[in-house]
Amino acid sequence: MTAAEAIDALARGDAHFWAGDRPAAVAEWRAAVKVAAPCAEVACRAVEAMAHLRLVRREGNLAPIWHEGAWSRALADCPVDEPLCVLAEADRRLTVPPFAGGDVASVPGLVAALLVDGAPWAGAAAARQRLAVARGAPGIAVEWPSQGDDGLSRAMKASTQAEAPDPGTWTLSLGVTAAPYAGFGGLVRLVEPDVGGRGHRLALVVAADSTGTVASSSSLAVRSPMSPSVGVGYSRGPLWSWPDDGAVASLAERADGRLSVATVIGPATISGGAVGLWFDPRNRNPERVVGVGPHASVRFTERTSRFSSTVSGRDIIDADTAGHHVLVDADVRKIFSIGRLELASRLYGQGAPGETAWYLEPALGGSTLLRGVPYGRFRAEWVAAVQVEARYPIVGPLHGALFVDNAWADGLHVSVGGGIRLVLPPERENVTRVDVGFSPDGWGVVLAWGEAF
Repeated sequence: MTAAEAIDALARGDAHFWAGDRPAAVAEWRAAVKVAAPCAEVACRAVEAMAHLRLVRREGNLAPIWHEGAWSRALADCPVDEPLCVLAEADRRLTVPPFAGGDVASVPGLVAALLVDGAPWAGAAAARQRLAVARGAPGIAVEWPSQGDDGLSRAMKASTQAEAPDPGTWTLSLGVTAAPYAGFGGLVRLVEPDVGGRGHRLALVVAADSTGTVASSSSLAVRSPMSPSVGVGYSRGPLWSWPDDGAVASLAERADGRLSVATVIGPATISGGAVGLWFDPRNRNPERVVGVGPHASVRFTERTSRFSSTVSGRDIIDADTAGHHVLVDADVRKIFSIGRLELASRLYGQGAPGETAWYLEPALGGSTLLRGVPYGRFRAEWVAAVQVEARYPIVGPLHGALFVDNAWADGLHVSVGGGIRLVLPPERENVTRVDVGFSPDGWGVVLAWGEAF
């Protein structure tokens, strides 16, 4: 086993990855690890570290558990003045998140000494510098040197893109849930954004809590020009209602099912399908209700400006009375960046025009809207809300937040509070939060997965 063989395997993997053949890239990177591990040459330590760093981007968000020790040991045995070791350290800073030691901004300075045209690894150093600039490092991308390429630089030259086509790797999220009158529970979420190495996206979610609430959902989006997708969801659990004085809560049982198909047209995602409802008041009026009907929504998203808006509606038709229960809602969100501070804002409205049973009326409270107040504490034919939340990184993956939730349901209701978040890769898609909300109607602690909005 020689360093040249390990370098060749790594280069083949880079070529496959930038060409979009991710399964072949993973196979070559694993081969590079297999060749480099028993090799005694210094260059093999650099290649070993590079291969592990590339694999960590393709083998799930838990991959650092089994790869980090290997690349750390390889880098520790790699002399800091060896050019390949410098490139391997640059790869580490480009790959791992900031809280784990990643530092994209430092990469151009790290590789600067290797960028002299004609130097043995000049092209390879330029590849790292250009990637760093594409990921936010200060400066401009350097011109490609005339020689000194490695597999990464050759692959980048052959591509017209600043980054390789990479939908990401699978993410397994484990969360806890708790809210007033919602008990304590847990959540498991698996997202595979690159099914079969073809860019298809699969998402599975299962949740349950101590009140007997269970929920599950799944969706599959196919990689194609219009990104068609299909999704199904089901939830069942207790439903609380409060008399006007709010002193006593009564209990019912409710189940919901949903089937959706969607497609993407430019910045818009259009979806529609069927929704079903089962409601049991537990021996109180009204009698058991079963209904089904259509639903539809349109969502506009501008990722660069971090803006989104959604309009949706549904019509549940009572199986016994043929009565219609219509629900419409609108949701507008915008995130502003002020230095390291994020200011998230939301404008929300929901209505149930016409005569609608209390259990179908829009509700306030819960883990996302009027936090600290139990879900369903306030219901009305029309509700509206304005929410503002300031989020700021504290240390590593730990972030803090302060929020104000203003909501209207036959009167103004306000909740204020704060919380902490554990933000893990891939960033805002994997957030566990604890919020404490206070209002004139009480206070509560919310544990949840994902941001409130």
